[in-house]
Parts: sequence; C-alpha cells; structure tokens
Amino acid sequence: MEELTIDLFEPGMSPLHRAGLGGLAATIRWLDDERTPAARRPPGKLSYDDRTVTLSWESPGDAGAFLQKLYESAFDLDEGLIHLPGSYGATPPEEPVKAALQAGMSQTILQFGPNRKAEGPPRIGRYEADEKTVSYQYQNLIGYTHRSAWKDLVTSKGTLRRWVSISGTIAPGFVQRHVAFPDTTIQQPPGYAIALHFALVGTFALSAGAKGGVLVVPDVEALRTFAKRRALLNPNEPKYCRISSPADAVLQAMVRLRKHGAQETLGVRRCLAVLFASQSWNEKQKTRAAVLDVEPDEKALELFDVAMHELPPRVAQASKPDKKGEEPGAFWADSVVRPLIAENLARGQPWFEDFRSLIVAPDGKTDETRVRILSYEQKGLATMIDQDWEEQGQKKLVEAVHAAMRRQFYMIWKDAAGNNAAYRNRLDRQMQRWRLAFAGAKTPDDVRNALTDMWSRSAPNDVLKRAWSAVLPLLCNDAHWKLNRDLALLALASYSNPKPDDQGSPVDESDVDASDVDDEP
Repeated sequence: MEELTIDLFEPGMSPLHRAGLGGLAATIRWLDDERTPAARRPPGKLSYDDRTVTLSWESPGDAGAFLQKLYESAFDLDEGLIHLPGSYGATPPEEPVKAALQAGMSQTILQFGPNRKAEGPPRIGRYEADEKTVSYQYQNLIGYTHRSAWKDLVTSKGTLRRWVSISGTIAPGFVQRHVAFPDTTIQQPPGYAIALHFALVGTFALSAGAKGGVLVVPDVEALRTFAKRRALLNPNEPKYCRISSPADAVLQAMVRLRKHGAQETLGVRRCLAVLFASQSWNEKQKTRAAVLDVEPDEKALELFDVAMHELPPRVAQASKPDKKGEEPGAFWADSVVRPLIAENLARGQPWFEDFRSLIVAPDGKTDETRVRILSYEQKGLATMIDQDWEEQGQKKLVEAVHAAMRRQFYMIWKDAAGNNAAYRNRLDRQMQRWRLAFAGAKTPDDVRNALTDMWSRSAPNDVLKRAWSAVLPLLCNDAHWKLNRDLALLALASYSNPKPDDQGSPVDESDVDASDVDDEP
C-alpha cells in the first residue's frame, strides 16, 4: 500500500498551502458523506485528522488512477459552471452565487485564458431582487486547469513524482524567474503541490470592480473543524457577492462565521485578502496589487456585522435599456460607506475615519454627485451611530450637531411661513454651507470655528450642554482634529432632511422646545 501524508504545519506550508489542505479535507468529508455516490470516490483510502491528510492507494503505479478520480470529483462542472462540492457543505449555492464565485476565480487563480476552456457565447441568467429583475452572465466552461492538474503529479507509468513544478497558473506568485534558466523553476514535493491545487476549494474569490478580483485565504488551524464549517465562508446571496475591497471581502466572510458561532470552532481567527489588479506596465495580466492581513477583534466584527446588513448594495433601475425596444434593466449599486468602514476596522482605526473622502472630490472641492449618492445611506449611517462607541465624546459630538441641525431647520420652517418650496431651498443652501465649512477645514482652528459657529447660531443646544465635559476634550485635542471633521461630516450625512408633514411642520416642535429648557440648577 502506497501512502502520502501531508502535514498542515510542515515547514514551507504557507497560508495558501494550509487553506488548500483544508480544502482537501473538506473534499474528503464530502466524499465520505453517505449522500455522495460511491462512484465519485477514488480507488483507495482518504483520511484526515486535525493536522494531517493521508492519501493511500494499492501499488505505486496506481497513483495516477487514484489522483485522476480524486481531481475529477473535486473539481467538477455543472451546466457550464465550476462546481466544487467540497466547499459547499450540504447545500450548493444558487446559480447566481456560483456564477459570481466563478467570475472571482477568473480574476484571480484562474485568470489566464488557457486555464478555462469555454464553449460558445456566455450564458445569461436572471433572478429577482427587491422586486426587480437582475441579469448576470458567465462563461460556459467545458474544462479548467485543475481538473487535469493531477497529470503534473505522476510519471508516465502512473507513479508519484518526487518533485512537482509549480506554475503561476496554479499558485499565484509562483513563477519561474527566467525561461532561459531551468534552475529558476519552482519545484515542491507532491503533497505541497496537491495542497496548492486544492486551494481552489479552501479559498474563495470575488470580483472587485470590472477589472480586479480579491482572493480570500483563511488561515487554517484545524482540519477537522475547517472541513465541517468550510461552507460558511461562501456568500449565500447575490448581494453579498458584491465587494469593493479586500477588507470588505474578508470581513464579510468573518462575519458569516461569527453569525453561525463558528469563529472559534472553525479555527479561523485570521484571513489574508489578496487583491489582483492590472498594472500600467502589464494591462493584460492581473498581479498581486495588495495583501491585507486581517485579524479583527470581537468589537470590530460586531460593528461590521451592522454595516454589512444596514449598508448593503441596493438594486437600482437603469435609465436606459441595453437594447432598443427592451425594458430598462436593473443592476446592483454598491454601498460607498461600507468599504470605508471595512478598511478602517481591518486596520484597527475608528470606523468613520476619513469620512471626508466620501464627500470631497480629488481636487479638494465638495462633490454634489457624491453627496447625492451618500444620501441613499442615511438610514444605515444613523443605525451605525446608534451602536456603542468606545469614545462617548465622539458620539455626543455627532448628537450635538444633529440637535443644532434640528433647531436650525425648525427656525427655517418658521421663517418660511408654510412655503414648502422656500423651506426646501433654504434648507439645501444651509446644508451646503455646513458641508463647505467642514469639508474645507484645513486646521484644528477651522474645525473648531465651524462647529462653534454652527452651535452658536442654533442655541440653545441641550445635548451639547449635557455632554460638554465629554465634547470639550475632543475640541481641544489638535492631534485628532481630522477625526472631529469626519464626525461633523458624518453627522450631516446621517441626518435625514425633514420634509413638511400633513400638519405643516417638518420638525417635531416638542423636540425643539425641549432644548429651551434649562434643567441645570
């Protein structure tokens, strides 16, 4: 009996190797499931424990037949889509999700054209979301590199090779230094090569924009638990297949683990997110543009859990049809706030840091188009503000700005004497003045002047009066003046502009009158 054992913590096993070994364990778990047809199982033995995977076959020359069956079962195709049963658990994802995962693979591990063999034009599918019909497309594949990668592991006689050449088409970043020098080829033992092949199962990838992709690599610590919970890493709805950055992708995955109470038992406290993007010197090939190592604490995951569900992509209706005579289609419009929150939490920064970048264009001027897009996320921002804050003074500063806005809007309404058009015009101009004042602030004094001017023109402010002892240290701390500026702009963006109701007043007068009461002795 021939036997090959692969150790999770053997020297030279990188995070990609370990994720791949986890993918192999998850595949073996699927093969062992009683619902899996016996014909899918290789002619040999497969087993794993928390640390090792062991593959066995009858005689040295049987390695080829064993590995061929294993690879063809593990790397399958279903109606033109890549089908990786080891990564799905009991229930495979819906077709739109599988199509999104395949698109992510084609932007990362399977980015090279020869890695994917397609037949005919791309297939088009449709699904319903928010009472709108969203279309998607995917390549109709008839094969891909991993299905036949077992051939690199064995000799012409079917025996296992001692060393296997590793190419960048299987493992991103593993490249021969120069084609003229064979010695620069990267070679590894067959167990390491198998782990890299099964990285397609142990990781997942999603498209990030039209020309990039993000590969999420979980840092596997225990094979049994990873094999059991691997499916939780995958997005389970089309809207969660929309990601904007490496941080966004990896935190969404870790929130899914947390939601199922599996973060500890899965043994994944840390993930790598690798961004693949075209560079100016080679627009045809996507290279590793950035690598983010994320190990968030529980508080960061709690906050991003809220952001993930309160600031999701929304389905928007196109203004024009793709073809003449057709109805305008629908598309996913990504959140502009959630990626910023993800980046901050992944790097251990306050979730609102650099909020100004969502309002100000690269030339330093406020961008009304960005402001309009941001208005779709007022409700989600308000929910984020309602969460627990480590610095209560920061939350109180936002609430004090809200209180000033509420009173100012009430005064504008009173002056407009019931003229709704005049009220709306004056409200919009006031909002623009505040945005210009805060976004244009370049020094600590500029921020302080803008805040105190706002509060003085909207006095009395009961929130500020009660929380002055917490807000004052923020205003006096020149080292954090940019955070104060971000907080003020966050307050403006999260306050829902009041509209006149049936009774006339757009603001609850009791809320405003309460600010006139001085309950201090």
